[in-house]
Amino acid sequence: MLRATCIILSRLSPSSSSRRCYCIRRCFLHATNSLRFASIDNDKKEKVKSDDLKVDMADLEEALKRDEMPTDYKENIRKLKEQKKGIREIFTGKLAMVIVGVSIILAIILSGLREKKMRELEKERKQTIGKARIGGPWELLDMDGKLGGSEQLKGNWLLLYFGFTHCPDVCPDSIEKMVEVVEILEKSEEKIKVIPIFISVDPERDTVKRVKEYCAEFSPKIKGYTGSKEQVAKVAKAFRVYYSQGPKADGNDYIVDHTVIMYLMDPDGDFHDYYGQNRSAQEIARVIKLKVFKRDMMQNKKKLWFY
Repeated sequence: MLRATCIILSRLSPSSSSRRCYCIRRCFLHATNSLRFASIDNDKKEKVKSDDLKVDMADLEEALKRDEMPTDYKENIRKLKEQKKGIREIFTGKLAMVIVGVSIILAIILSGLREKKMRELEKERKQTIGKARIGGPWELLDMDGKLGGSEQLKGNWLLLYFGFTHCPDVCPDSIEKMVEVVEILEKSEEKIKVIPIFISVDPERDTVKRVKEYCAEFSPKIKGYTGSKEQVAKVAKAFRVYYSQGPKADGNDYIVDHTVIMYLMDPDGDFHDYYGQNRSAQEIARVIKLKVFKRDMMQNKKKLWFY
């Protein structure tokens, strides 16, 4: 604008030189003032914008304090909170799954180690019993006069009783109790089968025929065994059974003093337990039932667990 004004004034006549200088001066001053005022206006506008921004920020802070922020701000903050909550829930859920999984794995490992330890203890127990030589392989004459014994009876639970056929009272009572135990177990819900075994400690009088007749008086389930003095002595020693022939009276009449105990053998032919005269048939049956149950549980776990 200033330039255009100067060009117009330059084209005026020379006579108006003084006036021309005056006009130029006026135009220059006007232009300078215009620029200065424009600059002032811009500064004022920038200041106004800055002041407005400060006011807006102050209002926002005040609104935050009063929980009166705009709806769109609230919505954005709510969404952010929900996202954080969702992420936290996902993380917590996965962490819980990992913890549960690790716990299950540890439980399985510990259970396996515990079962392995139990089997080792059971093996040591059997080895200890074996060292004490309670039970073990044995062979005598059965009621048919044939050699037989522990090997032929394997796979069955056995109750062994050592006595003699001429026993006046102790042996009959013990054999009747043994038969009662067997019947209780067979009639139980588990239907446990136990074979009653009678072994004579009087080889001098107890022949195969005599033992067969004697056992039949109590139960057809009883399997009777006898043998020579050497054979009977060997079996009695294996089971730590004491027996001693008393003095003979008239003819061939005498009493044999002997251990009054029933021995429980498991299907592997190993000694498991023993029961004296003070135990009733019901008590013995209950104990045997627990023994059978425990062994079956161990056998089943052994089949299921592998290494």
